[in-house]
Amino acid sequence: MKFTAILAGTAALFGSAVASPVEARQLATSAQFTGFTASCGATSCSYSAQATILPSNIVVNFSHTTAGSTIPASSGAWTSSDPAVRLRFTLTLGQYRILLSDTHVVGSTVNLDYFSPQSDWPGATSYTGPSSFIAS
Repeated sequence: MKFTAILAGTAALFGSAVASPVEARQLATSAQFTGFTASCGATSCSYSAQATILPSNIVVNFSHTTAGSTIPASSGAWTSSDPAVRLRFTLTLGQYRILLSDTHVVGSTVNLDYFSPQSDWPGATSYTGPSSFIAS
């Protein structure tokens, strides 16, 4: 009898529904970028940035390189320190759309945008806009 009661108590303890850390994450509402840079040399362009995804405060580092001496109209996906977060940019209607995609919450993707005027990318050889900004 005691053994059955102990087993029942243990089963109740471990059988309770508790969200895993991934399930407990909130959907991203914005991302605070810092250290956003882009510059080109004779044969390639290099990019780097750090983003803190809010409200979870997940910090992600990004880097990327493209071939050529000018910044392309589309960067492709950057290397990310977190496989659940992707970063890229695309030139659209005279603005660069910097797009962060967060897939931390199972079954959903949150896209956060920052639009940078083409004048922040003089001659398509560097980025001279703010190194810190918020994507939402």
